[in-house]
Amino acid sequence: MAEKLNLLKNAASYSSRVMDMLPPELKWMGLISYNYWGRIVDAWDNGEPINYGALAALPQIFYAMGIPTVMQEGISGASAGLPGKPNERYIDIAQENLVADHVCTTQKIMIGMALSGDLPPPTTIVHPIQFCDSSVVTYAALAEHLGVPQFAVDMPPGKDERAVQYVADELERMVAFLEEHTGKKLEDEKIREVMEYSNTAFEYNLKLNELSKMVPCPLRSPPGMGLLLSAGTPECAEHYRKLYEMGKAVVESGEGYPANQRLRVAWFSTGTASVPDLNDWVHKEFGAFVVNTMIGTNTTPPTQDISSRRKIMEALARELRNIPMNRECWGSLEDWLDYAIPTCRDYKLDALILTIHIGCKNMWAMIKLAKDKIAEELGIPTLVVEADIADARTFSGEDQKAQISDFFNTIMA
Repeated sequence: MAEKLNLLKNAASYSSRVMDMLPPELKWMGLISYNYWGRIVDAWDNGEPINYGALAALPQIFYAMGIPTVMQEGISGASAGLPGKPNERYIDIAQENLVADHVCTTQKIMIGMALSGDLPPPTTIVHPIQFCDSSVVTYAALAEHLGVPQFAVDMPPGKDERAVQYVADELERMVAFLEEHTGKKLEDEKIREVMEYSNTAFEYNLKLNELSKMVPCPLRSPPGMGLLLSAGTPECAEHYRKLYEMGKAVVESGEGYPANQRLRVAWFSTGTASVPDLNDWVHKEFGAFVVNTMIGTNTTPPTQDISSRRKIMEALARELRNIPMNRECWGSLEDWLDYAIPTCRDYKLDALILTIHIGCKNMWAMIKLAKDKIAEELGIPTLVVEADIADARTFSGEDQKAQISDFFNTIMA
């Protein structure tokens, strides 16, 4: 029997060690993770509410209400990169006790963590009904197993104003649910303050996107996960401002560009947390510089009107529809192509890598059509890499690197 862990405190301790290793002038780089886990552990230690949530969530509301959220994809992905491969044990626990083997491994990891007692139980589980069938099913199963109240934000696939108003109504219901089950209240003054910080972060993120389109690229692809974890916090606003200033300084001075940018590449679909060094490896081995990642590139604009709670909810409804993965996968093939094809043009890509995660059934259904359309319209070669985002036992890192090597040594040679 494995020794019981407190994964929340382990994650907070790891973030603290990372902060200690950073020089004073670069502490801001680790502050998002440090504060994110610190808030969760503080809430746990003080008996305050904690929520379980998903990638496609809205951190602004939860920060405004003082309810820290454990993001499923964040903690699952982190465990996949740890020594000793604890992710594999959690996947096995989930399959043996609660879910089928074909469910996405990111959900299975969080379920295994909760079932083992290594992840303390939440006060609530709140998530949108998003493009991912696995998450919709497994959150309900986990909530029932743990005896925790659950709220699913219903989301129609449409982009029109009727859909926006519907989701805004759902967010109002979500707030009422959280107030009922946590005792926390959403104050209008606080949500406006949070949205001001959020606006700053999204404003600088759009500027970073524009820098990434430049040839050569002055910086690595912006880290979109920071917005998904911490939009609405001071440290998130400061992080994206400083990143932009770094990139802008490179352009203005003409010095400091990342070297060896022989090819410009985008990495679409999911990443591979079980092989976290793939981006760096592709760059080092083939001069293929990743300038865009579908999950990491957030295209949400700042909110223009934060004068009332309703206007904020409408803006957050639009943001929820435009979150990476929701943006291109919540609907038809045309939604995916409407993002992919302009992105390939704008970022002046030489090649595209599509990681097809075994748990993303919607991507498997459309991949051949998408690959053919991109070749037809843009003439860009596309590599499809079979992978499991969080379990290297299914597709090993060596298997993935072999597929990539064949592509760059033949098609892109």
